[in-house]
Amino acid sequence: MADSRILNQEVVADLRASDSELDSLIVWLDEQTPRPGLENLGERLSDLSIDVGELRSKIASNQNEYCRNILARTDAYELIAILWTPGQDTPIHDHRGSDCAFVILDGLSTETIYELDQSGRALPVSRRIYQPGEVCAADEPDIHRISNDTDSELLNLHVYTPPLGGFRMYDAAE
Repeated sequence: MADSRILNQEVVADLRASDSELDSLIVWLDEQTPRPGLENLGERLSDLSIDVGELRSKIASNQNEYCRNILARTDAYELIAILWTPGQDTPIHDHRGSDCAFVILDGLSTETIYELDQSGRALPVSRRIYQPGEVCAADEPDIHRISNDTDSELLNLHVYTPPLGGFRMYDAAE
């Protein structure tokens, strides 16, 4: 499903020192009490200008499954850089108690939104392709799948508030 890795704090400190935008985002997230709402998160992420090359040089990828690189985690939020190789996707899922917002840093991201049929299976109802710089913000009970349907890598930066403690996966309707 996903390869999750917690980045070494020295690596995160190096990233923060070399990228003031990333550092500013983490400082802003740390200062939010209570946790930020989706609208505030979306606005903050849409203004980011992350050094993609520097971030890529510090995070991991996995050819078999998308790779979640955890940059910061507190009781209030979790900040994750996710690197996707071509063809990788999430299962159809929700975020069970967490809001999620992410910005596309490089590549194209496809989000498919689902609704449940009478048997509890997921039916696709809409699909959107996000470009670099665009933000996707999903609150509960959003049921979706994120995918990299292109021939190049996809890099996005996710914020979950509170940290993603679990999620429910759904079967696709036939």
